[in-house]
Amino acid sequence: MDIRVSNSSHLQNNPMTSSDDRPPPAVGVYWITEGDYPALLSIFDDANRMPRTWKEWLRIAEEMERGLKAYGHAVMRVHLDPNTFSDWCANHGTTPGAEGRKRIIAAAVHERYGIQS
Repeated sequence: MDIRVSNSSHLQNNPMTSSDDRPPPAVGVYWITEGDYPALLSIFDDANRMPRTWKEWLRIAEEMERGLKAYGHAVMRVHLDPNTFSDWCANHGTTPGAEGRKRIIAAAVHERYGIQS
């Protein structure tokens, strides 16, 4: 039997899916309540790089979240608690700044969604 395929459009009934067919992986974004923003700024070692007000931060965070969703990502908000964030960072060998935020988000996404490829 001789099977010839001239282009990929003939492969539409193929039960195997390519990586292009999978939705983008779930991603996390750190989320801060208005009342917690001042306390978290006092904890963050990179607070000087953060927006001065919570409203400025919220505008940026919501814009980022919309962009990620527009690309098809499931977005998980990871709420930061000023009462536990520093301890979490210390227990995981990181600093309470950008690195700590990235790591706590990654841990939360992994906990909820497992390993994504």
